[in-house]
Amino acid sequence: MAASVISARLDLLVRLFDTTTGASVDERSVYFMRNGIPVRPESRGVGIYVFINTGREDFLMQIKVYGYEDYEKRVIYEELDERLPVCNVFLMPSESTSLGRDILSFSGTLPFLKEIEAVNLNKSLCMMGNYTSRTQTMTVFHPSGGRLVLDEDYYGLLSEDRKSYERIEVEKMISPQSVKLKSPLQEEVVPNLPITRIVYGVADTDGNYLLKVNNNGPDTRYLVRYVVGEEVRFQEIDFNDQEDLQ
Repeated sequence: MAASVISARLDLLVRLFDTTTGASVDERSVYFMRNGIPVRPESRGVGIYVFINTGREDFLMQIKVYGYEDYEKRVIYEELDERLPVCNVFLMPSESTSLGRDILSFSGTLPFLKEIEAVNLNKSLCMMGNYTSRTQTMTVFHPSGGRLVLDEDYYGLLSEDRKSYERIEVEKMISPQSVKLKSPLQEEVVPNLPITRIVYGVADTDGNYLLKVNNNGPDTRYLVRYVVGEEVRFQEIDFNDQEDLQ
């Protein structure tokens, strides 16, 4: 009698992050829908869910997590790694159930807005040391000497005048002091530039936007990056003294 073979293929790995902190979401009340139909991926640790043998057709993923705003995203497999398709999801705390946290919101409407995100101008994760364009590797260091873990894919590399930032995508950490980027840097390379976490917001098809950050004191200045049509714009926003996007 021939032995039967049962194979399992990882079709999607979803990681849930709190966009205001960068921490994995440890809430257990998590519900997924695939094209409007409830599904139950397997939990594989804090904030990690896997879809096994579900197929790799593009679909609309909707996620509901207690304490966070509802989230939806179209999963397009062409944009994911074929060997290990990973989807990082950044959730915004809900105002109605903010879990006892002090959250500041920035919202409004701007016609033709497509994307919105921001970086904290007063808090960086680390600094860039040297960059080697041939290998797309970058040395990084923390002024206090703390241990670095850069595992969120995208980060912001602030410009020298702090009026813009380049989005950099970390492919992997080579060592505690070195990372490999997925794409070459496009802007001028200057040593000791700050590398910051990106706080992701949402923008709908009508240009309504929402961005949330933790209230960490009186100085809450962020550099907002937003895309209007095909134009990338930057604007400094103080979350305690807000003005509309221009």
